[in-house]
Amino acid sequence: MIQVSRACCPPPLHRPSSLPIDLRAALAVVIVAITVLRLAGLERLPVWHDEAHSLVRVLGYDNADLQRLSDGALLTPADLLRLQQPDAERGWPDTLHALAEHPEHAPLYYLLGHLSTRLPLDPVVALRGTAAVFGLLLPLAACWLMRELFGRGAVPWVAALLLAVSPMHLLYAQEARQYALWTVLLLAASAALLRALRRGQSRDWWLYGLLLTLGLYSHLLFIALLPVHALYGWLAGRAPLPVNRPGNRPGNRPENRPEKRQALAWVLAVATALLLFSPWLAVLLSALDSAAGHTQWMERAVGTQRILLAWAQHGVRAFVDPVPQAQAPAALLWLWLPLGIALAHSLWRAPLPQRWFLPLLALAGLGPVLGPDLLLGGSRSLHVRYGLPAILGLQLMVAWSLGTAITRAAGGRSGMGPADPAGAVAQTRGVPGLVPGLVLVLVLGLGLWSQARILLADTWWTKQFSAQNREIARLANAQPRPLVVASPSGITTGELLSLAHDLDARVRIRIQSGADQPLPASERDAIVLLLPGAEVRDALPPGYTVEPVAGTWQWFLAQPSADSPPIRPPGAPVAPSPGARLP
Repeated sequence: MIQVSRACCPPPLHRPSSLPIDLRAALAVVIVAITVLRLAGLERLPVWHDEAHSLVRVLGYDNADLQRLSDGALLTPADLLRLQQPDAERGWPDTLHALAEHPEHAPLYYLLGHLSTRLPLDPVVALRGTAAVFGLLLPLAACWLMRELFGRGAVPWVAALLLAVSPMHLLYAQEARQYALWTVLLLAASAALLRALRRGQSRDWWLYGLLLTLGLYSHLLFIALLPVHALYGWLAGRAPLPVNRPGNRPGNRPENRPEKRQALAWVLAVATALLLFSPWLAVLLSALDSAAGHTQWMERAVGTQRILLAWAQHGVRAFVDPVPQAQAPAALLWLWLPLGIALAHSLWRAPLPQRWFLPLLALAGLGPVLGPDLLLGGSRSLHVRYGLPAILGLQLMVAWSLGTAITRAAGGRSGMGPADPAGAVAQTRGVPGLVPGLVLVLVLGLGLWSQARILLADTWWTKQFSAQNREIARLANAQPRPLVVASPSGITTGELLSLAHDLDARVRIRIQSGADQPLPASERDAIVLLLPGAEVRDALPPGYTVEPVAGTWQWFLAQPSADSPPIRPPGAPVAPSPGARLP
């Protein structure tokens, strides 16, 4: 039995008393009501490239099934959507085989998704609903972690509220991918570690090991959390005892702290988790070249300025996200001024050793994403989904600053250190004391406003390069004899599967394998093209010109008149540059 002294993880210097039960009940109702929005409109936003591939693998279709689409035959949307619907003859072995072909994606979410698609639901709704269930748990996990860090009081509730109204977490809770599961397990495993350090009971360490195992199976980047936990445990074990305890002087440390037993407990939990994860690790190592090929697009250099601007937008969009375009309004970046103040307040005034945990959590998200982009070149930072731990760290530090400010304004103790003199507390009461509460209300209002816009929107920036596919489908559907033609490429099948969800049954689709295949079009038909290569352009009827569809880099329109301007789908943004921009 592993026993760890609770002295190795000192509690906050002051643990505020819990909020009144009526206020806690009211907050719980508000949080539940807001988080239930994650279950609303799961079918609304378009199915984008990655989600389409998620369905393919969850339902047990493999690369060979996708390859059959490229034999040059004319296809219907139903031919493509067959790979988005369950097949009674395909079961668990087929799903495992399909997942093993893409071992860069840990399998837990997809296996759970396989179960959900067996329910009498639309497969898209079922798979997105699986993510939404974990999105419902995210505020609860945040509340647990902040309570383990800073005790009872306003801080855990503010953390739960901020994550409940966050537009970014709403978006990823409604996406058929593993990110909602990953974020929940990041917070839950961290809270379980703090609980095990505080109580030192063997069952707490078993729970921590279990959550680590589930976390590793949720996302490969979960492994970046392990050094964070190790470093925090080491720092917490060497933290001086609080100076306000009787008989302690600044800098004193107890002689009986069982640091070796603490380290052994952690090592055993991590070793058990890694051992249980080893089967999938073996799959990954056996197909390392394939995994590297599927992630090679991340190595495309985009420039330091664009990387830093992307992170600036990610941080703001965690709190307010009013527009569906990938480029957020420049005015939103001014919100970094209050965010910076809140972060500085947390880094300077939060109690030790708890002060270190949330910045370390943020680094667990920044390090594997921003580090390679700056040092080696890459485009990982453009996709916030890979850096969600950094977003969580930012939001929780802001929650601590707001929660402690509200507590102090109410005349309570906030875990920041020795109690304020009566005069200092008195200065926070009255009108100045309303400021933290008003700031919280403003932040919650901006988040709810953003969520309302998302729930009413036809598309959003998290759909990446597929964000305009619904408009492209409308453009194709409007043609007299609609035809969609694609050249073989790394994104062809995913984009066509995404498009097929919104195409009319009369649309015909072809992946052109050679110029010797004539296109079934008359001179008055416009043809929608996906990354047309030489084999497609050579097969076009005489007199056709090819122009890019504004607002996209992969879609083009072939028209019979050389004088025809590019056709722009209604509502599509103007393309930032005429050059093609790969994902």
